[in-house]
Amino acid sequence: MRIFDLLAVALLACACLSFTGCKTRDKPNFEAELSLPPDNPSLSETRLATELKARAEALEMALEVEPGENADGRLTVQFRAESKTDALTKLDALCESGRISIRAIHGRSAYLTDVIRKDPSQFPPDHEILTHEIEAGDFRKSEKLAVARAEILNNSHVKGAKATRGKENMVHISLTTNGGARIRAATEKMRKGRSRLAIIYDERIISAPVVTQELSAEVTLEGFSSPEEAQALAPSLNKPLSAKLLIESLIPLAR
Repeated sequence: MRIFDLLAVALLACACLSFTGCKTRDKPNFEAELSLPPDNPSLSETRLATELKARAEALEMALEVEPGENADGRLTVQFRAESKTDALTKLDALCESGRISIRAIHGRSAYLTDVIRKDPSQFPPDHEILTHEIEAGDFRKSEKLAVARAEILNNSHVKGAKATRGKENMVHISLTTNGGARIRAATEKMRKGRSRLAIIYDERIISAPVVTQELSAEVTLEGFSSPEEAQALAPSLNKPLSAKLLIESLIPLAR
């Protein structure tokens, strides 16, 4: 009888250890402090905390968020990651504002980039010079583009976004009725095979494709350096933030 009792106790102890281990593996093991951009004091920490939770859910990521005290413009988040590198990757996906802007590229960009260097007064004021960094494996290239300031599309025209899984790193954006009408009106006037669009995400040109046909209900974004970058972009577009958050600190939590 005593042997049976000892065996039962041992089994119960193992079960408790196993259960505790599962809970530990589910608990957050990193904490980060995020800050709101100082140039927009009207933003609410509570609003951004709600938006962060929605973004985390879209990323299939468990997240605990606490607004700072006394409206100090800070948020504390806790989450689980496999390593510090993984934690930083997850934070980048969380903190991007998800702002997208699609604009036309001037057909004489090379000429205008030369003009602005020699005589800025001759540069058209409705355009600006932006840099497009191209990376594909070991290939690196940088080009200056004259991009229209006026937007063809932005977040208000996005109905949904989905990343393609596989060898090609692409994000397919479905547009609202108004968005489809706007891109159709813009691309039907463009020179097919010559005109280009600037896809600007979080103030960075991520793609500058040549327009080969008239676009309408859907826009496909290409040129991502990794599948993870494409997979993170889609939730950002589906659940945009009111502002891009700054990562102030990242520390591992005690086990």
